[in-house]
Amino acid sequence: MQGQDLFAYGWVQTELAWWAKNDGLGYGPSDCQWLRYTRVFHPLLAVFAGDDVGHCSTVADMDGQVFLFASRSATNYVTLEQEDTSLIGFTACLRAFTELTEEYSYLSCNSPTQDNNLLIYYSKSKESPLEFYVGGEETRFRATSHSLDRSHHICGTWDSITGVVQMFLNGKPLVRKVMKKGYTIQGPLKCILGQEQDSFGGSFDLNQSFAGEIDNVHMWDYVLTSAEIHQAFMNNKHLHGNVISWRDLWYGITGDVLVEPAQQSSCDNQACYESPPRCDAN
Repeated sequence: MQGQDLFAYGWVQTELAWWAKNDGLGYGPSDCQWLRYTRVFHPLLAVFAGDDVGHCSTVADMDGQVFLFASRSATNYVTLEQEDTSLIGFTACLRAFTELTEEYSYLSCNSPTQDNNLLIYYSKSKESPLEFYVGGEETRFRATSHSLDRSHHICGTWDSITGVVQMFLNGKPLVRKVMKKGYTIQGPLKCILGQEQDSFGGSFDLNQSFAGEIDNVHMWDYVLTSAEIHQAFMNNKHLHGNVISWRDLWYGITGDVLVEPAQQSSCDNQACYESPPRCDAN
C-alpha cells in the first residue's frame, strides 16, 4: 500500500475495532479482547499498542465468571500484580476445576528478591498432594478428598508471629503446621494464576502449568477465622479480599485464557463435598 491508502486502511480498521469494542461484538467490558481483535484485523495497531496487546490489564467485578485455561502451556496465564505489599500474615483462597492428574500451580506470587514467596501447588504425591510455600519454604498437606469430578475451594493461611500455616479444602481445615516464624513478605509482588514462577514474572514450565477453570480468587493481609473461610467456601458475596478481590479484580491475560460464565450446579453447597456426594451436577 502507498501512503494515503495505508492511512485510509488504518482508519477504517480502527473504526471497525471501535465498533467491535462498543457495539457490534459486545467486547466493551474487556480492553484486552478489543486489543486482540485489532491485532487480528489490523496488525499495524500492534506497533502502537506494543506489549499491551499480549499483556493488557483490565479491572472488573468477576462475580459469576471464571478464567478458563484452554490447555497446558507455558504461555497461558493470568497476572495479578500487587506493587506495595508487605505481609506478616495472609489468607489466600480460590476455587479450581480441572481434570489434570499431573502436577500444576494454582497461584504463584514472587517478589524480585524471593522465589515462591507464596505458592499454592498441586503435586503428584498421593498422600500429600497440596503444597504450600511461604518465603521459599515448603510444607505439604494431606488431601484425600481431592477428586476430579467437581470443583474444589482451596485456602491457605499463614501468620508470621506464630508461624502457624494451615490449608483448607472445601471449607474443611487440614492439620496445622509451623513455618517461617518472624518472616515478612515484602513487595512488589507479582501473582500468577496457572503457572509457577521460577523468576519474577517468568521462567514458566509447561509441566507445572494449569488447564481448567479458576475463579473466586481472594487474598487478605490477615488470617481469616475458620468460620470466615467456611463462608468463603460457601461463596458469601459480602466477603471480599482486601489485597486481591474477585469482585474488584485488576488482571492481565496472556495466551489462551478466556473469561467465561461460571457453570451453575446444584452441587454448589457443602453437602456435595461430603463422601459419598449427596447430589449430582446439572
